[in-house]
Amino acid sequence: MTAPPASSIKQVVVDASAMVDLLARTPDRFPAVRARLAGTVLHAPAHFDAEVLSALGRMHRAGVLTVAQVEAALDELGQAPVTRHEVAPLLSGAWARRDTLRLTDAPYVELADTAGLVLLTTDQRLARAWPAAEVIG
Repeated sequence: MTAPPASSIKQVVVDASAMVDLLARTPDRFPAVRARLAGTVLHAPAHFDAEVLSALGRMHRAGVLTVAQVEAALDELGQAPVTRHEVAPLLSGAWARRDTLRLTDAPYVELADTAGLVLLTTDQRLARAWPAAEVIG
């Protein structure tokens, strides 16, 4: 199988919910997330890793993931080809969105909006708050 031409590779912003579903192999979302992210160049605000860590920790405490599964997911996260963007330049725009978005979601929206990229998420609440987001699954 050959790689697509560089001009056809789509750049996107990926949020923590989509990455968690990918890393945790969430049964009802994993196949769709994996397929949608294939062949894309991923971008995220730098707080992305902390959000993914927090979600994986919640899944472990709930008995959904074992310690070994979380550790494997964190290894994958550390090697994921995601360009992390500094949060500081996104803060003013994120703050301006405070009436419609959770402030942890707002930097993803701000990055996607200012960079002219699609925001991919599995978070229905985020998609309702910012309809330009593309919900996977």
